[in-house]
Amino acid sequence: MFRKYFLPIFFVLAFSLSACNGTTPIAGESPAATAVVAESTDTAPLSAFPMTITDSSGREVTIDTEPARIISLSPSNTEIVFAIGAGALVVGNTEYCDYPAEAVSITKVGGYSADSMSIETIVSLEPDLVLAEGSSQAIVIEALENANITVVAIDAQSFEDIYDNILLVGKITNKDANAAALVEEMKTRVSAVTEKIATVPEEEQPTVFWEVWDEPLMTAGPNTFIGQMIQLAGGVNIFADLTEDWPSVSAEEVVQKNPVVIMGPDSHGDKLIAEQLSARPGWDQIDAVKNDRIYLIDGNTSSRPGPRVVDALESIAEALYPDLFK
Repeated sequence: MFRKYFLPIFFVLAFSLSACNGTTPIAGESPAATAVVAESTDTAPLSAFPMTITDSSGREVTIDTEPARIISLSPSNTEIVFAIGAGALVVGNTEYCDYPAEAVSITKVGGYSADSMSIETIVSLEPDLVLAEGSSQAIVIEALENANITVVAIDAQSFEDIYDNILLVGKITNKDANAAALVEEMKTRVSAVTEKIATVPEEEQPTVFWEVWDEPLMTAGPNTFIGQMIQLAGGVNIFADLTEDWPSVSAEEVVQKNPVVIMGPDSHGDKLIAEQLSARPGWDQIDAVKNDRIYLIDGNTSSRPGPRVVDALESIAEALYPDLFK
């Protein structure tokens, strides 16, 4: 259970705080990233539906008609739908779907974990499409399928997965052009970061420890989008040699690897302050702690695999290389 996308039940506690927190200590969100695409008035071609797609779980799903009533079961899915201009179709979402502002007032169907979802509420809203998270909500998907509700599972481990998910939701909602434009904008911003980082010699790139949680001490592996953000931002993940997505590590290992920078989500910020870290055995000798290079990144943008991951990437890069991003 602790190795799937944000360890669903465990990380409801860890990241739910970030769902109520819009502060980015390192850098504010750029208008380009937070703007919601205007609603399109384009009509779907007659031949578009029924449409059969393959979702993130490898399921073949047939969508009979263009969706008019969508329920989103994760904050990242909600952000994607709104960002491509299909927000008016959302009739239900989760308690943690707090972005954009319009998402807050939508009927809530439960929390993030499968056992917090109300199948009765979902069914009563009469959705013609539910966007779920396949890795943690399989039980919900099965229950909804038994109720003859169409469900598409969406998961992401990398930036490419996020791009693909945006394009898929765009296709399903007849917002193909908006989705393509959003993905292109995201790629342009990623390229702007990597072009600046390319000027930094590899041997000068700082080593980074990203703390996901403290008890047990957990980090982000190289195959997660957090691990990818560290690399794209010009950092060297001290646990890049691990194969697990969200591995538990020992405090002694972190001391031994002596990261130049320590980072984590601001929702975990009460644990990521110099005084707290210095109290851990041996951590007062870690360069990041001695030099106060501890950075908190907005928990929403850095933990949700949606359009705003580029905001998090830019914040990480600005923290690592403030002179390059003045």
